[in-house]
Amino acid sequence: MFYQTTLFTLVPFSFWFLAAAVAMIAFLMRRRPAKGDAGLFGGASLLIAGPFLIAILYGTQLLLGPVSYQATVTAAMHWLFMGSFALALLAAGSGSDGPAFLERGWLIVTGGLAVTALAAVYGLLPAPGAILRTADREVTAAGARLGGLLQYPNTFGAVMAAALLERLTALARLPAAAFTRQARWRGCRTGALAPVFALALLLTESRGAFAAAAAGWAAGWLLLRGRERRRYALHSAAAVAVAALLARQLAAAQLAPPALPGLLALAAGLAAAAALCTLAARAADRPAAPGAALAAALFAALAFGAGLRERLSSAATWLARGDMYADALRLLGESPWVGRGGDTWRALHRTVQGRPYVGNEVHSGYLDLALDLGLIGLVAVLGWLIAVIAGMYRSRLPARLLPAFLVLLLHSAVDFDMSYGLFWMLVLWLAVWGMGKPGAVSFSGVPGKPAEFRPSRLVAVVLAALLLTGGLSAFRQAESLRLQRLAAASDARPAESARLLERALALAPARPELRLALAARLDPGPAAEVLRRGMAYERGHPGLALALGLALARQGDAAALAPLRRAAELDRYSRAVQTAALEGISLLADRLESTGQLPQASSAASAGAEAFRRFHRLAEQARQLRNDRGFRLTPEAVVLARKLRVQAAGWPAPQNGSAAADPR
Repeated sequence: MFYQTTLFTLVPFSFWFLAAAVAMIAFLMRRRPAKGDAGLFGGASLLIAGPFLIAILYGTQLLLGPVSYQATVTAAMHWLFMGSFALALLAAGSGSDGPAFLERGWLIVTGGLAVTALAAVYGLLPAPGAILRTADREVTAAGARLGGLLQYPNTFGAVMAAALLERLTALARLPAAAFTRQARWRGCRTGALAPVFALALLLTESRGAFAAAAAGWAAGWLLLRGRERRRYALHSAAAVAVAALLARQLAAAQLAPPALPGLLALAAGLAAAAALCTLAARAADRPAAPGAALAAALFAALAFGAGLRERLSSAATWLARGDMYADALRLLGESPWVGRGGDTWRALHRTVQGRPYVGNEVHSGYLDLALDLGLIGLVAVLGWLIAVIAGMYRSRLPARLLPAFLVLLLHSAVDFDMSYGLFWMLVLWLAVWGMGKPGAVSFSGVPGKPAEFRPSRLVAVVLAALLLTGGLSAFRQAESLRLQRLAAASDARPAESARLLERALALAPARPELRLALAARLDPGPAAEVLRRGMAYERGHPGLALALGLALARQGDAAALAPLRRAAELDRYSRAVQTAALEGISLLADRLESTGQLPQASSAASAGAEAFRRFHRLAEQARQLRNDRGFRLTPEAVVLARKLRVQAAGWPAPQNGSAAADPR
């Protein structure tokens, strides 16, 4: 769910919304709840209200004129889904076996992520993108980092850290008797995934995930007491020690070990972890044991960390984040209170870049939310999360899931975990699981009674309306994508392809890629009109501005200058966009000259020469900076500038640009 405008996301969204709406309608048709029932959702009111409130905030942005209408619609649907997902979690976890159900689901998801990632390491599963390979020592010390199915090591590391802490807190509750034959080795089964999660975490080389894991572990230590604290320390030592030894071997092999020897080493490591887990449970009665165990685990972790010394001490990626944060704060200052709608950073960051870095994500989930929804929206989100943390803390067992919950929230402050739909699903999963145990926080308003689903009738009406609207919107978006695919398959028949694209655009008029595809199949006049309407929905899209400028230039319309300049401003560190904008201005000058409008042609050429000078200045500045985008002056731009300079002077343009002086 990182990419949310795909059929694989939109089709489930539409069915999910409609099913949830039917559930709301069915509730409305039931008899009126008895007097004394809890309002809204009882103790879960804030937990459920949060996602729906954020969806409404994004919906409100549509009335304020967001920078990207399509991205704002998508964000509203995303949060509507999260709200309905939270409702489903509450329903699933409401019975006496609810916590066990939620635990199994959590382990299936997180365990599946860990096992598939390691399967990719050992060559058992072809998973493109599961391993990041690069020779850049600032990115990875071992030459490879594990990203798993998430395909991004930092977020994958945060999820693995949360999963590890969830297992460690589960082990801390189990007495030594759980690690015996009589108990069917329940303790060993509970701890089986702990070294797997620890190994996956270490292989990500994510400093942010390591720091978040350490902070979450410390929170667990503070929340636990007595014997549970000692078990927690000992089981942590066992898992980390085994994982560190295995990780060191895999790092030396650049995450490509020989299959059979590698699997044998893994099996031996997991067997050793199970034995250590049993010993740890039995040694928890001795107060001196945790200190020695932690010392051993620390030594093992440091032994692994020695190979990462250069990576861990490098400040380059943190400095890059600093540049992003500075640019993000500059954008936030332009609309601090209400923001600019969905994907504000993705749409506008190229307009304020201090240097040519690659950064479609701002690497801070909270800063991204502030850009989208303003400080008002950020405060609402933070208030919701703090209320959930307070609810988990007040539960009967605060140390059980709160550390894992904190890991996810802490790491998202320095990375773009929140861009993954899976991230919010895991956050909600932990929240419902942590707050919804029978006898802890009661969602029914009756202490000790299992959680029940009890919205008020008015709220049910509102939710049903929202869900029906979301389901219809998701279906229209999905059908639009399907028609676009059919159009792409009909390229050999331009007329039919254009008709399909027009139908797709009628269903989703804010999608810029549809307008670009349709405009490419139309004459310049109709194409310009399609693109001009698209600019009303996507004010920060350089592709639309560039295409509109080129369409107008082909008609010899002097209005082409404005969108061509706008395209260069929207993506100023793109040599392709800068060069294409110059080509458009040159084409405009030629069209005006061919129709005898020589003053206008000279004026357009002067504008082109000025655009080249800006391009040249940016290229000179980029030579003094870290240039991740490879921004530089292009030979085509130099040739065009010579031609434009001659046209601006009112002389005939030289053939092949050979006789003009250097325009710089």
